[in-house]
Amino acid sequence: MVRTSFVRLLGLASIGLACGTTDPGATATEGGTELTSPTSDPTGGETTTDSASGGEPTTSDGTGSASMTDGGTETGEPTTAGTTTTTGDETTTTTGPMETTTTGETTDPGTTDTTGPVDTTGPVDTTSGGDEDCQAPATQPPCDAGTNDAFKAIGLNCSEDKSMAIPISNPVIMSPDASAWRVATHYGTAMDPMNAGAFMWGPKEGERMLVIGTGTFPALQGDGGLVEPDSVFGGENVDTANGNPNNLTDLPGIMTYDKGSNNGNGGTPGMNCDGNQDCSDTLDDQWNIQINNTANDVFYMSFDLEVPLGTHGYLFDFAYFSQEWPTWVGDAYNDMFVVWSTSETFTGNVTFINEQPLTVTALDPYMMIQPGDPLLAGTGFPDSFLDTEGAGTGWFTAKGSAAPGENFTVAIAIFDMGDDALDTIGLIDKFRWDCEGCIPSEVESCGVEPQPQ
Repeated sequence: MVRTSFVRLLGLASIGLACGTTDPGATATEGGTELTSPTSDPTGGETTTDSASGGEPTTSDGTGSASMTDGGTETGEPTTAGTTTTTGDETTTTTGPMETTTTGETTDPGTTDTTGPVDTTGPVDTTSGGDEDCQAPATQPPCDAGTNDAFKAIGLNCSEDKSMAIPISNPVIMSPDASAWRVATHYGTAMDPMNAGAFMWGPKEGERMLVIGTGTFPALQGDGGLVEPDSVFGGENVDTANGNPNNLTDLPGIMTYDKGSNNGNGGTPGMNCDGNQDCSDTLDDQWNIQINNTANDVFYMSFDLEVPLGTHGYLFDFAYFSQEWPTWVGDAYNDMFVVWSTSETFTGNVTFINEQPLTVTALDPYMMIQPGDPLLAGTGFPDSFLDTEGAGTGWFTAKGSAAPGENFTVAIAIFDMGDDALDTIGLIDKFRWDCEGCIPSEVESCGVEPQPQ
């Protein structure tokens, strides 16, 4: 399709709110000591797949339509149309909106280091430092072998045993189009140059990870891998719309782009969260890169967590790819990947690379894996060897804060902005608790400079 540029973004706010590294095959956070992960046999059950869809996950009610909340306002159909909830080893369809927001006092900031080689088969990291009474699991055996459960795939809900797992409540996936996400053993076919025998875009714990996107994915390969077929002269591999909700005038579900620091007035990122809006203050400028922008092809999921005593944060690994780069940097087509927290200590977006939120424009300097790079093999980026659009980041680690003993919600979304063409894809895996946590402020940055490729 032919596009016209409406607005160019002239400046970006810079605050430290999360941490990570682009070093292939590794993740890192600030300070602390190197981590290791003992091994354990995976446990847990599986969810079912739709045999008529070639083994694809099913999350809709079969009508192919659903709608989502728009900044807390109902849009179209009820917000849970076509949603799936998962509890334990069972999957059921539920109705009714899910909203959780809390406010409260902050805790002391801290830092954690997870540098060193990544074990792609073992359980979660054990973080160091922080509260000496931290009751976060010392080991977290994965349970995603052979499963199609999106929550188990990222390290959640393996059991109710809080000493060895992260149980969740109110799990919801809102994606009427089942082809907009996959639980995969790997994405693409590139091997990790720093970890012999491992896929570059493979799970960071267990055997599977979650892949979400703004287009449609093919059925998984026989080994559980998600591979986009190569297109010699160009094709539709990463240039498709899906059947998920369109025309949202705010972020989906409990998310919003409005600034939430300084009691909702903005200007003090990470401080004095209003408990409802984005305390990072990073999404407003990215959303309003053009007036009256909209979110399309929206994938959304959420879950509630109870924080172990003595535990002040959490970590997870992610990567970002977009076909919008570099042509539409600074334009309206500013696709977003957002992970949102409603913790008492911080409410808002928690997903950053070197202080920048995950949008095409903000990540322009960090789209280091570009057309021609063998690490993009089998990803669908770019569409052909003649194409110069489409790139990705390396793996990064996000670091969020939480209050010991509280209950809060984490939500994950990815969507096209301003159109429904040219796909953006997110990978997410290895959710784990962090004893220390990290609360951003004007004097305490949770950010880490990206490592060179």
